[in-house]
Amino acid sequence: LKVEVQSDLCRRYAARIITDVKIGPSPAWLRERLYSSGVRPINNIVDITNYVMLEYGQPMHAFDYACIDGKKIIVRTARKDETIDTLDAKSRTLNEEMLLIADENKAGGVAGVMGGANREITDITKTIVFEAANFSGPSVRRTAIALGMRTESSARFEKGLDPDNVIPALQRACELIELLG
Repeated sequence: LKVEVQSDLCRRYAARIITDVKIGPSPAWLRERLYSSGVRPINNIVDITNYVMLEYGQPMHAFDYACIDGKKIIVRTARKDETIDTLDAKSRTLNEEMLLIADENKAGGVAGVMGGANREITDITKTIVFEAANFSGPSVRRTAIALGMRTESSARFEKGLDPDNVIPALQRACELIELLG
């Protein structure tokens, strides 16, 4: 997996590939902790990203490695009127000021706000990519407001995060993968 950051709106981006994953429900203790924090459990992989966000304050995302064209992640600004279908099942029209996580052919997520449906973790996902990054707070705020998409992730990025927290959060997610088998 190659990563190319094309914008200074992304101060740090890190990713880890995890192979041979089995998608399923999280253990009861993890689901209970998420529920008690107001987060709905989804599956073991997504739940890990949400748990790490709560634990470290660092938003993360996981996506299906098989859905990345060219096996390259490109962090770039959107093209005029570029569109993306987000995980909330809505189509969004973007502008040139919005930061994206893309591959060689398509947008895969709105940076700091929400992932794209085209990279969603499904029951047949076998290889995942955990990503953690540090994006410009004002940029994330403008994007979230323009798209009408206030999320847990955008709220945290808007306040400003420490770029040095990216790697420890990513390591914690990998540690939880090992712990949960």
